[in-house]
Amino acid sequence: MLGLRKRRRDAPPFNPADFPDRPITPPDEDPAVAVLYQPYRAGPGLARVPLDALIWPLGRPERLAGAGTVADLEPRDHLLVRVCKSAHLPMPGVRARLSALAIEPRVVHGYHMEILRWTWRGWFRIFTHDRRLLASVPNGIYQPGAMTWVPEWRELDLTKTRHASLIASAKRDHEGHRLRHEIAEFARAEGLDVDLLGWAYRPLESKAEGLAPYRFSVVIENSSEPGYFSEKLIDAFMCETVPIYWGAPDITEHFDPAGMVVCRSGDEIRAALRVLDASDYERIRPALLANKERCIRELHISYRRKAARRVFEEATGRPAP
Repeated sequence: MLGLRKRRRDAPPFNPADFPDRPITPPDEDPAVAVLYQPYRAGPGLARVPLDALIWPLGRPERLAGAGTVADLEPRDHLLVRVCKSAHLPMPGVRARLSALAIEPRVVHGYHMEILRWTWRGWFRIFTHDRRLLASVPNGIYQPGAMTWVPEWRELDLTKTRHASLIASAKRDHEGHRLRHEIAEFARAEGLDVDLLGWAYRPLESKAEGLAPYRFSVVIENSSEPGYFSEKLIDAFMCETVPIYWGAPDITEHFDPAGMVVCRSGDEIRAALRVLDASDYERIRPALLANKERCIRELHISYRRKAARRVFEEATGRPAP
Protein backbone atom coordinates (compact mmCIF):
# COMPACT_ATOMS: atom_id res chain seq x y z
CA MET A 1 0.00 0.00 0.00
CA LEU A 2 1.01 3.59 -0.55
CA GLY A 3 1.79 5.34 2.70
CA LEU A 4 -0.74 8.13 3.13
CA ARG A 5 -1.05 10.62 5.94
CA LYS A 6 -3.75 13.14 6.69
CA ARG A 7 -2.91 16.69 5.73
CA ARG A 8 -3.02 18.94 8.77
CA ARG A 9 -6.32 20.76 8.54
CA ASP A 10 -4.62 24.14 9.00
CA ALA A 11 -1.81 23.44 6.54
CA PRO A 12 -1.77 25.33 3.23
CA PRO A 13 -1.97 23.66 -0.19
CA PHE A 14 1.11 23.70 -2.41
CA ASN A 15 3.09 26.73 -1.34
CA PRO A 16 4.41 29.06 -4.07
CA ALA A 17 7.53 29.59 -1.93
CA ASP A 18 8.48 25.95 -2.60
CA PHE A 19 8.97 26.67 -6.29
CA PRO A 20 11.42 28.78 -8.32
CA ASP A 21 10.63 32.48 -8.71
CA ARG A 22 10.55 31.88 -12.46
CA PRO A 23 9.81 28.69 -14.44
CA ILE A 24 12.90 26.47 -14.74
CA THR A 25 13.42 23.35 -16.83
CA PRO A 26 16.75 21.96 -15.66
CA PRO A 27 19.06 20.24 -18.14
CA ASP A 28 18.42 16.52 -18.46
CA GLU A 29 22.03 15.80 -17.56
CA ASP A 30 21.61 17.43 -14.14
CA PRO A 31 20.34 15.42 -11.19
CA ALA A 32 16.68 16.07 -10.47
CA VAL A 33 15.75 17.05 -6.92
CA ALA A 34 12.20 16.49 -5.69
CA VAL A 35 10.40 16.55 -2.36
CA LEU A 36 7.78 14.07 -1.21
CA TYR A 37 4.66 15.94 -0.13
CA GLN A 38 1.54 15.11 1.87
CA PRO A 39 -0.51 12.99 1.75
CA TYR A 40 2.28 10.61 0.70
CA ARG A 41 4.96 9.35 3.04
CA ALA A 42 8.18 7.40 2.64
CA GLY A 43 7.94 3.64 3.06
CA PRO A 44 7.71 0.34 1.19
CA GLY A 45 5.24 1.80 -1.34
CA LEU A 46 7.31 4.88 -2.18
CA ALA A 47 8.30 3.62 -5.65
CA ARG A 48 4.65 3.80 -6.76
CA VAL A 49 4.07 7.44 -5.80
CA PRO A 50 3.30 9.50 -8.94
CA LEU A 51 5.94 12.00 -10.04
CA ASP A 52 3.12 14.51 -10.46
CA ALA A 53 2.57 14.36 -6.69
CA LEU A 54 6.10 15.55 -5.91
CA ILE A 55 7.33 19.09 -5.37
CA TRP A 56 10.11 20.17 -7.75
CA PRO A 57 11.78 23.17 -6.07
CA LEU A 58 14.49 23.40 -8.75
CA GLY A 59 12.26 22.56 -11.70
CA ARG A 60 11.34 19.26 -13.34
CA PRO A 61 13.55 18.00 -16.19
CA GLU A 62 12.07 16.99 -19.52
CA ARG A 63 13.23 13.40 -19.06
CA LEU A 64 10.82 13.10 -16.12
CA ALA A 65 7.89 14.95 -17.69
CA GLY A 66 4.55 13.23 -18.15
CA ALA A 67 3.27 10.17 -16.34
CA GLY A 68 5.64 8.25 -14.15
CA THR A 69 6.38 7.24 -10.59
CA VAL A 70 9.22 7.55 -8.10
CA ALA A 71 10.58 4.30 -9.56
CA ASP A 72 11.47 6.30 -12.69
CA LEU A 73 13.88 8.53 -10.79
CA GLU A 74 17.44 7.51 -11.66
CA PRO A 75 20.33 6.79 -9.26
CA ARG A 76 21.69 10.30 -9.94
CA ASP A 77 18.40 11.88 -8.83
CA HIS A 78 17.43 12.92 -5.32
CA LEU A 79 14.27 12.77 -3.25
CA LEU A 80 13.78 14.47 0.11
CA VAL A 81 11.33 12.85 2.53
CA ARG A 82 10.07 13.67 6.00
CA VAL A 83 10.95 11.05 8.58
CA CYS A 84 8.19 8.75 9.80
CA LYS A 85 8.10 5.17 11.09
CA SER A 86 7.74 3.65 7.62
CA ALA A 87 10.70 5.71 6.33
CA HIS A 88 13.00 3.38 8.27
CA LEU A 89 11.75 0.32 6.35
CA PRO A 90 13.11 -1.00 3.03
CA MET A 91 11.81 0.86 -0.03
CA PRO A 92 12.05 -1.58 -2.95
CA GLY A 93 12.15 -0.11 -6.44
CA VAL A 94 13.48 3.28 -5.35
CA ARG A 95 16.74 4.07 -7.16
CA ALA A 96 17.05 7.76 -6.32
CA ARG A 97 19.18 8.88 -3.42
CA LEU A 98 17.11 9.78 -0.38
CA SER A 99 17.64 12.61 2.10
CA ALA A 100 15.81 12.78 5.42
CA LEU A 101 13.97 15.80 6.80
CA ALA A 102 13.95 15.50 10.60
CA ILE A 103 12.67 19.00 11.15
CA GLU A 104 10.14 18.73 13.96
CA PRO A 105 11.20 19.35 17.57
CA ARG A 106 12.71 16.46 19.49
CA VAL A 107 9.48 15.95 21.41
CA VAL A 108 7.95 14.97 18.05
CA HIS A 109 10.86 13.53 16.04
CA GLY A 110 13.06 12.26 18.89
CA TYR A 111 12.32 8.60 18.06
CA HIS A 112 13.43 9.11 14.46
CA MET A 113 16.48 11.13 15.48
CA GLU A 114 17.73 8.26 17.61
CA ILE A 115 17.26 5.78 14.76
CA LEU A 116 19.03 8.11 12.31
CA ARG A 117 22.11 8.05 14.54
CA TRP A 118 22.54 4.41 13.48
CA THR A 119 21.06 4.42 9.96
CA TRP A 120 22.67 7.59 8.60
CA ARG A 121 24.58 5.63 5.96
CA GLY A 122 21.32 4.97 4.14
CA TRP A 123 20.70 8.68 3.58
CA PHE A 124 22.46 11.11 1.27
CA ARG A 125 21.93 13.98 3.71
CA ILE A 126 20.01 14.40 6.97
CA PHE A 127 18.43 17.82 7.51
CA THR A 128 17.66 18.79 11.09
CA HIS A 129 17.96 21.60 13.63
CA ASP A 130 18.82 19.13 16.40
CA ARG A 131 22.34 19.61 17.72
CA ARG A 132 22.61 16.13 19.23
CA LEU A 133 21.75 14.50 15.93
CA LEU A 134 24.06 16.82 13.97
CA ALA A 135 26.91 15.89 16.31
CA SER A 136 26.20 12.17 15.82
CA VAL A 137 26.18 11.88 12.02
CA PRO A 138 28.72 12.98 9.39
CA ASN A 139 26.11 13.80 6.74
CA GLY A 140 23.89 16.06 8.83
CA ILE A 141 23.02 19.61 7.72
CA TYR A 142 21.48 22.24 9.94
CA GLN A 143 17.99 23.10 8.74
CA PRO A 144 15.12 24.48 10.83
CA GLY A 145 11.64 23.47 9.75
CA ALA A 146 10.82 27.03 8.80
CA MET A 147 8.40 27.96 6.06
CA THR A 148 5.39 30.21 5.63
CA TRP A 149 1.77 29.15 5.88
CA VAL A 150 0.80 32.51 4.40
CA PRO A 151 1.51 31.83 0.71
CA GLU A 152 -0.34 35.00 -0.30
CA TRP A 153 1.98 37.26 1.71
CA ARG A 154 2.85 39.43 -1.30
CA GLU A 155 -0.80 40.42 -1.85
CA LEU A 156 -1.90 41.04 1.74
CA ASP A 157 -3.32 44.28 3.08
CA LEU A 158 -1.02 44.85 6.07
CA THR A 159 -2.82 47.89 7.43
CA LYS A 160 -2.77 47.49 11.21
CA THR A 161 -6.27 47.89 12.63
CA ARG A 162 -6.11 45.49 15.61
CA HIS A 163 -3.80 45.31 18.63
CA ALA A 164 -2.84 41.68 19.36
CA SER A 165 -3.76 38.10 18.53
CA LEU A 166 -3.05 34.63 19.87
CA ILE A 167 -3.59 31.63 17.59
CA ALA A 168 -3.92 28.19 19.19
CA SER A 169 -5.16 24.73 18.36
CA ALA A 170 -6.94 22.65 20.99
CA LYS A 171 -3.82 20.55 21.63
CA ARG A 172 -2.28 20.39 25.11
CA ASP A 173 0.36 17.69 24.52
CA HIS A 174 3.55 19.73 24.78
CA GLU A 175 4.85 22.57 26.90
CA GLY A 176 4.16 25.18 24.24
CA HIS A 177 0.60 23.95 23.68
CA ARG A 178 -0.17 24.35 27.37
CA LEU A 179 1.53 27.74 27.61
CA ARG A 180 -0.64 29.10 24.78
CA HIS A 181 -3.79 28.23 26.68
CA GLU A 182 -2.41 29.64 29.93
CA ILE A 183 -1.70 32.96 28.20
CA ALA A 184 -5.12 32.91 26.54
CA GLU A 185 -6.80 32.42 29.92
CA PHE A 186 -4.69 35.23 31.38
CA ALA A 187 -5.58 37.64 28.58
CA ARG A 188 -9.27 36.83 28.94
CA ALA A 189 -9.21 37.19 32.75
CA GLU A 190 -7.35 40.51 32.54
CA GLY A 191 -9.62 41.87 29.83
CA LEU A 192 -6.64 42.57 27.56
CA ASP A 193 -7.04 43.55 23.92
CA VAL A 194 -5.94 40.16 22.60
CA ASP A 195 -8.09 38.31 20.05
CA LEU A 196 -8.06 34.56 20.77
CA LEU A 197 -8.12 32.68 17.48
CA GLY A 198 -7.59 29.23 15.99
CA TRP A 199 -9.34 25.89 16.45
CA ALA A 200 -9.40 26.25 20.24
CA TYR A 201 -11.17 29.62 20.15
CA ARG A 202 -12.39 31.12 16.88
CA PRO A 203 -11.44 29.20 13.71
CA LEU A 204 -9.83 31.19 10.91
CA GLU A 205 -10.43 31.05 7.19
CA SER A 206 -6.70 31.62 6.66
CA LYS A 207 -3.61 32.10 8.79
CA ALA A 208 -3.23 35.64 7.46
CA GLU A 209 -6.58 36.59 8.96
CA GLY A 210 -5.08 36.13 12.42
CA LEU A 211 -1.89 38.09 11.70
CA ALA A 212 -2.11 40.69 8.93
CA PRO A 213 -4.40 43.21 10.72
CA TYR A 214 -2.53 42.93 14.03
CA ARG A 215 0.38 44.92 15.42
CA PHE A 216 1.39 42.09 17.75
CA SER A 217 0.81 38.35 18.01
CA VAL A 218 1.74 35.89 20.74
CA VAL A 219 3.96 33.30 19.01
CA ILE A 220 4.68 30.22 21.12
CA GLU A 221 6.52 27.24 19.63
CA ASN A 222 5.38 23.74 20.61
CA SER A 223 8.61 23.35 22.56
CA SER A 224 11.74 25.31 23.40
CA GLU A 225 14.75 23.78 21.64
CA PRO A 226 17.96 25.39 20.36
CA GLY A 227 17.83 26.02 16.63
CA TYR A 228 14.15 25.15 16.27
CA PHE A 229 11.76 27.75 14.95
CA SER A 230 8.76 27.21 12.73
CA GLU A 231 6.14 28.79 10.50
CA LYS A 232 4.61 30.34 13.61
CA LEU A 233 7.45 32.87 13.76
CA ILE A 234 7.98 33.21 10.00
CA ASP A 235 4.30 33.95 9.37
CA ALA A 236 4.35 36.82 11.86
CA PHE A 237 7.37 38.34 10.13
CA MET A 238 5.80 37.92 6.67
CA CYS A 239 2.64 39.70 7.89
CA GLU A 240 4.75 42.49 9.46
CA THR A 241 3.31 41.59 12.85
CA VAL A 242 5.61 41.85 15.87
CA PRO A 243 5.95 38.38 17.43
CA ILE A 244 5.80 38.19 21.22
CA TYR A 245 7.99 35.12 21.03
CA TRP A 246 8.65 32.09 23.23
CA GLY A 247 10.62 29.21 21.75
CA ALA A 248 14.20 28.72 20.59
CA PRO A 249 16.53 29.95 23.36
CA ASP A 250 19.05 30.96 20.69
CA ILE A 251 16.57 32.79 18.46
CA THR A 252 18.66 35.97 18.65
CA GLU A 253 21.36 34.13 16.66
CA HIS A 254 18.92 33.86 13.76
CA PHE A 255 16.93 37.10 13.86
CA ASP A 256 17.40 40.63 15.14
CA PRO A 257 15.83 40.70 18.62
CA ALA A 258 15.02 44.39 18.09
CA GLY A 259 12.39 43.24 15.57
CA MET A 260 10.50 41.05 18.01
CA VAL A 261 9.67 40.74 21.70
CA VAL A 262 11.70 37.79 22.99
CA CYS A 263 10.26 36.16 26.12
CA ARG A 264 11.88 33.42 28.17
CA SER A 265 8.86 32.58 30.32
CA GLY A 266 5.12 32.88 30.59
CA ASP A 267 5.56 35.71 33.06
CA GLU A 268 7.53 37.70 30.48
CA ILE A 269 4.75 37.17 27.93
CA ARG A 270 2.19 38.40 30.44
CA ALA A 271 4.29 41.46 31.23
CA ALA A 272 4.66 42.28 27.53
CA LEU A 273 0.94 42.02 26.88
CA ARG A 274 0.24 44.44 29.71
CA VAL A 275 2.46 47.24 28.41
CA LEU A 276 2.88 47.06 24.62
CA ASP A 277 1.05 49.72 22.63
CA ALA A 278 0.93 51.25 19.14
CA SER A 279 4.00 53.41 19.78
CA ASP A 280 6.01 50.27 20.57
CA TYR A 281 4.97 48.81 17.23
CA GLU A 282 6.24 51.86 15.35
CA ARG A 283 9.52 51.73 17.28
CA ILE A 284 10.03 48.03 16.52
CA ARG A 285 8.83 48.15 12.89
CA PRO A 286 12.17 48.92 11.13
CA ALA A 287 13.87 45.88 12.68
CA LEU A 288 10.72 43.84 12.06
CA LEU A 289 10.92 44.62 8.34
CA ALA A 290 14.60 43.65 8.34
CA ASN A 291 13.66 40.27 9.83
CA LYS A 292 11.05 39.85 7.09
CA GLU A 293 13.68 40.51 4.44
CA ARG A 294 15.95 37.98 6.10
CA CYS A 295 13.21 35.35 5.86
CA ILE A 296 13.00 35.96 2.12
CA ARG A 297 16.75 36.19 1.53
CA GLU A 298 17.63 33.05 3.52
CA LEU A 299 14.61 31.07 2.25
CA HIS A 300 13.11 30.66 5.71
CA ILE A 301 9.81 30.87 3.82
CA SER A 302 10.43 27.33 2.50
CA TYR A 303 12.61 24.73 4.19
CA ARG A 304 11.82 22.38 1.29
CA ARG A 305 13.26 24.71 -1.33
CA LYS A 306 16.25 25.55 0.85
CA ALA A 307 17.04 21.87 1.48
CA ALA A 308 16.61 21.00 -2.21
CA ARG A 309 19.11 23.67 -3.19
CA ARG A 310 21.59 22.32 -0.66
CA VAL A 311 21.19 18.75 -1.94
CA PHE A 312 21.91 19.89 -5.50
CA GLU A 313 25.01 21.78 -4.39
CA GLU A 314 26.27 18.85 -2.29
CA ALA A 315 25.70 16.43 -5.17
CA THR A 316 27.21 18.53 -7.97
CA GLY A 317 29.61 20.96 -6.34
CA ARG A 318 27.84 23.74 -8.26
CA PRO A 319 25.48 26.51 -7.15
CA ALA A 320 21.82 25.55 -7.36
CA PRO A 321 19.82 27.16 -10.18
